[in-house]
Amino acid sequence: MTQRPGWLDTVTGRDLLREEIRQVRQALEGVFGDQFLQIGGWGDPGLFKRLARTRRSVVVTAVPGKGVDVVSAPDALSVSGDCIDAILLPHTLELADDPHAVLREVDRVLRPDGSLVVLGFNPWGWWGLRHALTRPGFPPGTQRLVSEGRLHDWLRLLDFKVNSASFYFFVPPILRRVRAKHRDIDGSHRSRTPGQGKIREQLMGRLGVVRRVPVLAGCYIVVARKETFAVTPIRPVWRRRPALVTGLVNPTTRNAA
Repeated sequence: MTQRPGWLDTVTGRDLLREEIRQVRQALEGVFGDQFLQIGGWGDPGLFKRLARTRRSVVVTAVPGKGVDVVSAPDALSVSGDCIDAILLPHTLELADDPHAVLREVDRVLRPDGSLVVLGFNPWGWWGLRHALTRPGFPPGTQRLVSEGRLHDWLRLLDFKVNSASFYFFVPPILRRVRAKHRDIDGSHRSRTPGQGKIREQLMGRLGVVRRVPVLAGCYIVVARKETFAVTPIRPVWRRRPALVTGLVNPTTRNAA
């Protein structure tokens, strides 16, 4: 998906993008190198791209669009192996037909000790409940929700080490439409409708208790590292030949006296 889904233009969608920018910025603070790769479009392709601290940053999606640098299928990337320092999957696994294939491609192109950042929707929270009750799924466009625990298992099978994992975004899955100017995603101030800000503050205050229960969060972020293992060749143990017994006197033939 290259273009921003319609629901991300709602108040809830913009709040989500704003929070995810904060989460990704924090995850990429100590990640440096030459190449940063974002696989899959989520909102404006430049939102996360500008957060990378690498020399180059590239956005790859399956179809062309504004802000997309490379067009390639997420499960068959036109990228050389072992050449990327950091990869971001912004809800890419939930939008992919085969999330396992996407992770295998990530493992192929990521350098040893490279970093992987994954954003996902929590299937056990309020958002996951609405996904289960809504057809053809929620948020719109998602095919399946991958739990944080299952993602851990998949990454372990690919020899990834999970460095950190946390939940975020405790806003209920109600898509409130934008009816007036408001604070934009980049943080600039715009006017709101009368009383909208007060109602929002009251709602967020009541969610204070919910924030103490991470499993009810709408989303999670996982930061992992591709591990490398030193290969020590093991020489085959050949069967030794039996040692010859030495020191025996060769038999001689003597004439009888």
